[in-house]
Amino acid sequence: MNSTPERVLTGETVLNSSDIADAAEKVTGQRSHMSHRIKSMAGVALAGHAVTLQLMKDDSISAMALGLAVVRVIEAAPASSVLVMAVEEGQDFAAFGVTLAVLMKTRKLAGMVVDGSVRDVSGLREMQFPTFALGAVPGSAGGRYKLASANETIICGGLTVVPGALVVGDEDGIAVAPADREAEILSLAAKSQAEEAQLLQRIQAAGSYLKLVAAGTRD
Repeated sequence: MNSTPERVLTGETVLNSSDIADAAEKVTGQRSHMSHRIKSMAGVALAGHAVTLQLMKDDSISAMALGLAVVRVIEAAPASSVLVMAVEEGQDFAAFGVTLAVLMKTRKLAGMVVDGSVRDVSGLREMQFPTFALGAVPGSAGGRYKLASANETIICGGLTVVPGALVVGDEDGIAVAPADREAEILSLAAKSQAEEAQLLQRIQAAGSYLKLVAAGTRD
């Protein structure tokens, strides 16, 4: 199996966030999914390598300064990247909206994950740009936050995210796999998915999971 993010969603074996979360946890021994509070706001699914941003409170920075700082990160990001943004106490101000989404889509980035709020949800949904966040509010973070760091390790959704990590998101949530174990994790995820598919077929044929257990078949 090719280990590129595009293959996660479009290859012969389509891996979802649950597949990645389970495999990554088995390989690393650590939780590999973000909090349930990070929800799908628009789009269907995403997969790509993380470009990270940390926003911190600072009302001395202009909205333009913050916007340009984030734009520079977006325009420097490789195609197919997923922007992962941590926002200090970010529930009440939107750190992402349709303007940045249009730029990201134009530059072929895979999607956005925000441990904070977004706005322009109807526009994001119309353009089907994959966006995950805590929720939506109408007010902007501009003039209230600064870009404290880019491409450094952050905490997003209760999970440590290192730049370059594989990020996979869908209706179940967000899973993250470390870049240095990515191939191993994808291989295990594909193997586990195939085994589960076989198990489901056996359950349908037997009409009972307990009969399979008794026969020595385990999930």
